[in-house]
Amino acid sequence: MSGAILDASNAPVPRRAVDVCVIGSGPGGATAAWELAAAGREVLVLEEGPDRTGRRLTQRDAQMYDQLYVDRGGRTTVDRSVSIMAGRALGGGSVINMADVVPIGDDVLRHWQKTFGLSDFSVERVAPFRERAMADLSANVPDESQLNRNNRLLREGATKLGWRGEVMHHNRVGCAGVGACLLGCPVDAKRNARFVAIPKAVEAGATVVVRARVKRIEQATAEVKLLRCARLDEQGYHEVDTFEIEAKTVIVAAGAVGSAALLIRSGLGNTHVGKHLSLQPQLPVTAVFDDDVRFFRGIPQTFAVTEFEQRDDPRHGWWGFRIEAVAGTPGIVGSLLPTLGEEGRALMALYPKFTACLVLFPDEGTGTVTVRDDGRPLVDYVVNDEQKERLRAGAKAAARAWLAAGAKEVLLPTSPPLRLHDEAELARIDSVPFAPATTPLISAHQQGTVRFAASEKDGAAAPDGRVYGTKGLYVFDSSGFPSTASSHTMAPIITISRMLTKQLIG
Repeated sequence: MSGAILDASNAPVPRRAVDVCVIGSGPGGATAAWELAAAGREVLVLEEGPDRTGRRLTQRDAQMYDQLYVDRGGRTTVDRSVSIMAGRALGGGSVINMADVVPIGDDVLRHWQKTFGLSDFSVERVAPFRERAMADLSANVPDESQLNRNNRLLREGATKLGWRGEVMHHNRVGCAGVGACLLGCPVDAKRNARFVAIPKAVEAGATVVVRARVKRIEQATAEVKLLRCARLDEQGYHEVDTFEIEAKTVIVAAGAVGSAALLIRSGLGNTHVGKHLSLQPQLPVTAVFDDDVRFFRGIPQTFAVTEFEQRDDPRHGWWGFRIEAVAGTPGIVGSLLPTLGEEGRALMALYPKFTACLVLFPDEGTGTVTVRDDGRPLVDYVVNDEQKERLRAGAKAAARAWLAAGAKEVLLPTSPPLRLHDEAELARIDSVPFAPATTPLISAHQQGTVRFAASEKDGAAAPDGRVYGTKGLYVFDSSGFPSTASSHTMAPIITISRMLTKQLIG
């Protein structure tokens, strides 16, 4: 039996009754669809974004951010402090991520057990699903020849300072070193949800419909749920018409913001829905060298400084901060530099001499998702004083690494901008206020909002993923994570989705 990938923008979608409807086709939804279809269940996957592979991934910033990202890459927190980057395509965030594979750690699982009462999430129980996730992703460590100069310079700086670091696993096979990972891989080298779980699900009989937006879930306590949906136009800009789907089981896997917004629009769940949002903010730090680095060639992100990570913080689990080399295409790089106008033009002329990194900060789940009258989500998130202190510490550490590697200037995208030339100037970072909308923080790993918990008083979903107050309605994505799962969430999402889906199948 074989299913199909259909495009709702090309034809009306008839009303249909299915056994299982999966909302979202990223790592969580695609994995669940694969397992359920392989178990003989009738599965329908609904995805709001398009299907883009190969040459349809044009490496053009404007086109790809428009088509592959939620809100065309323009979603932010209400106070404009954090840009929220999330995938909107068949395969979800795994299409546009840096292809880093960092599994959920034993310390995090123990933290979930102790702090949130998730006894089902023991190291022993999760371990085989974690191993399977690594196999699903063809996880491998890049060899030395695949480390571009940007990553090697960050490693050089860390080594001179005596700091710990690691070369991360990734899920590329046959990488051509194009460097456009954030815009989707034009040679289809990422072994992601689009090229692993989705084809396996379709082969087992699942039907996937792209350009299909789920607006509301009704009858969530009944044996059969009703999904009210909209068919989008070819570019995904407008709703063309509506259709309905009936399903006995519904799995919501639309990401931490999207899953919460759908439940809120539907009037489902308890008061925890939309709460406890973690954005895991990232601070970009750029440096300029005397000679060409060409950080935009090769794999953008392979080396990480792990010196400042805390794996087993008693209160938070994974904590501290982590520094990872990074690169980007001109559009996003220009938006993250601290200068505008002619000064910005002059700085972009140095693009081949740039190095860059991101400082990743795990955070407490203090954000919230609400919904506007028109159904669109609003994300409230305040960067608190404790985070600001870690931001300053992380900025100093990143600057020290680049200076130790030989940078002639380090650029911090603050307002006003900081341009540092030696360690004596690092104290200037102490006065950076990190006020709202003054520093372009980035969120690529949203978590929380439908928190897994042992009881309704502590969270929005049971440990098996069922949304409290519903029947046969589950969340199998990062929205269920009660704290930051890892520095990169693709592998943890696959791990937990596969574990919960196996439990659902029985």
